[in-house]
Amino acid sequence: MLKIVSIVWQSYYNAVLRASKSIKEFKIKVYSARVLDSKPERLDEVLKEIKDADILFLYRSTEPVWEEIEKTIKKEGLKAKIVCLGHDPSYWMLSNVDHKIVHKAYKYLVINGEKNIKNLFLFLANELTGLNILYDEPEEIPWEGLYHPRAEIIFTDVEEYLSWYQRYKPHTYGKNPTVGILFSRHYWINGNTEVEDLLIEELEAKGFNVISAFAYSVKDNALGTKGSGEVILDWFFDEHGTPRIDIMVKLISFFLGTNREKTIDNTEVAADGVEILKRLNVPVISPVSSYYKTIEEWEKEDLNLDIGWSIALPEFEGVIEPVIISAQKEGSEDERIKVPIRERVKKLVERISRWVELKKTPAHERRVAFILHNNPCASVEATVGSAAYLDSIESVVEIMKKMKESGYNVDPPENGKALIDEIMSKKAISEFRWTTVEEIVEKGGVIALVDKEKYLEWFNELPPKTRLKMIEAWGEPPGEHKNEIPPAMVYDGKIVITGLRFGNVLVMVQPKRGCAGARCDGQVCRILHDPDTPPPHQYVATYKWLSREFKAHAVVHVGTHGNLEFLPGKGVALSQACFPDIGIDTMPHLYIYNADNPPEGTIAKRRSLAVLVDHMQTVLTEGGLYDELLELDRLLGEYEEAKKKEPARLHVLEHLIIHAITKSKLDREIKVLWQGKKISLSELSHDELHQIPFEKIVEEAHAKLSLIRNTQIQDGMHVFGRVPEAERRIDFIYSILRYDAGSEVSLRKEIAKLLGYELSDLVSNPQGFDLEKGKSYGAILEEIDRIGKEVIKKVLFQEVN
Repeated sequence: MLKIVSIVWQSYYNAVLRASKSIKEFKIKVYSARVLDSKPERLDEVLKEIKDADILFLYRSTEPVWEEIEKTIKKEGLKAKIVCLGHDPSYWMLSNVDHKIVHKAYKYLVINGEKNIKNLFLFLANELTGLNILYDEPEEIPWEGLYHPRAEIIFTDVEEYLSWYQRYKPHTYGKNPTVGILFSRHYWINGNTEVEDLLIEELEAKGFNVISAFAYSVKDNALGTKGSGEVILDWFFDEHGTPRIDIMVKLISFFLGTNREKTIDNTEVAADGVEILKRLNVPVISPVSSYYKTIEEWEKEDLNLDIGWSIALPEFEGVIEPVIISAQKEGSEDERIKVPIRERVKKLVERISRWVELKKTPAHERRVAFILHNNPCASVEATVGSAAYLDSIESVVEIMKKMKESGYNVDPPENGKALIDEIMSKKAISEFRWTTVEEIVEKGGVIALVDKEKYLEWFNELPPKTRLKMIEAWGEPPGEHKNEIPPAMVYDGKIVITGLRFGNVLVMVQPKRGCAGARCDGQVCRILHDPDTPPPHQYVATYKWLSREFKAHAVVHVGTHGNLEFLPGKGVALSQACFPDIGIDTMPHLYIYNADNPPEGTIAKRRSLAVLVDHMQTVLTEGGLYDELLELDRLLGEYEEAKKKEPARLHVLEHLIIHAITKSKLDREIKVLWQGKKISLSELSHDELHQIPFEKIVEEAHAKLSLIRNTQIQDGMHVFGRVPEAERRIDFIYSILRYDAGSEVSLRKEIAKLLGYELSDLVSNPQGFDLEKGKSYGAILEEIDRIGKEVIKKVLFQEVN
């Protein structure tokens, strides 16, 4: 009896297995490459099957197990006819049959569907074995369509879909907001749309209209596929180019601009997708689906293999809200199907609702909360608003002034000083060291008191294990004395929420992360000893109050970085037991973040669902030389001149230089080779020092001064939205232009050439000295920078005039 062995990528496995069971004329054994890779003990069985096979049908993917399979196929000299497919055409070379057969097999498989795959095997049996078996040609099935679980057909015309939808939802059509959903054709063709169906159901229950489209992820003219980007352009815009949708849910990880010529490894593809989304100009939600974990596995451990494909790749298009909504379910014969995580789907829909509410609410009605950072265990009174390279206090005031101009109901303070003075005078902070909760209440820093009953409503939503952790650390709600630690921010049995109100805008200091009471003796702090400690009840209450009682349309964390995103919980794809997820609740979250810190910004994006709003860097300027360093530089210059003109002075200059190095404390930093090791001059005795060739000391001193004088240093703090002025603007622009990163066109390179130097020589030889001009290479670089700034100044002056 004819025997076919098939090893395929997991995405095709379920359909191939179902099709194989409908064929009675011959025997088909189907294996998943994913399973063989994770269970190598089964590989021997499969390799034996391969040796006895008449036809070997493969879909090659990237699992390491394929190397062993290929080795066996090439080594054994198999009798089997081999048809090998894969996303990479080079994989097809393993086939040993006519290329026309391989190409037609690919067409059957890629169009997909159980009927096509059944006919694929019938076709192969007929063509490769001489059996007279009837088969049908590949059935053309829509590559893209408009889908709804309640519709009896798939629509390929958006007007027809909307006409049907108007009859289906007459009370909401044309009145309520619309969500666009884009998902993969693969799940529709294989009847695995439970996730999409639940999402549509929950959105419609919330009052949304839905336009749900599936697409083949890659635009391919040969196949006739539009690709996902073209589907958006065709169906999510009306005939006037206006978006039909208010928000989009993208369930495809591929870039929207992916096509057969430009695959995901092409750097232009993400940019193409971004341009499509700019035209759409609505929030684009990108939930996470795990292709490797079951729900039970996800609940117990972090995602790992999914991060690149399901989270990191979509981020290049600027999508938001990486809430996990699906994972895998194991079948009886290695099948895996995608199933929804129902609680997470509901969470996502609530967050979608809040984003649309923010968009639809007029500016004068919007409520916004700004959260200033507060370093834990670093004296809250002194660190309110601390942020890396950002004047967060002044920035918040500037933003509020812009908001007022845009129609928001806000009465901002005069400036940052007025804001911080009011925060501190009213004690709108957490209790700490010299500040008690009684003083906070007395001086007016309270914006809300949450009674125990209200807090228990929120607390009881948490999973039992999460509640237990909080009780073990901080006592029963709203907090109680436990192990000599007082309750955190509790007054008269109520939780104290602090902050200042400016119309519809709140300015708040982030609650304390891991301590309680006004004591600061190291005994009341928990996170110093256990970073897994949950935040106090007041922390959770503050964020829940913002979301549920104040009903913030958006919460804005100001500056790098706070601690919400670093609370205990999963690294990515958080659950309802993870504290960043508990804190941010369903509020839209904006985070003003340092553009120079993408790793921690990514943590905020993935763990606290933040939309990052990058801010400029502070102005950078050259460190330069001063005081003792200038004197040392002068002496080194004299030494170089004396070598040519006054050799008799060298001995005196050597002593003066050593003294200047010691006086400037550079003897601790300048290192020389001594007895096979690099050690600092300060570690050498007087006699040992004079055994070192003095030229080596001079070279190292030149190098150290060059480093100091040409190092870029921060000059002040950046204020969000405020462009540097005058000399600071020149410094800022030049700090960008001075780095050529290997470019052919470089301002510094051109100036260096005009002065008779190669920039690379000056930079790579910091110990160098130009005897003709009497300048060290560091001083010459300093001169190049001065000239560069003059060039920028001239250009700016011409623009102004």
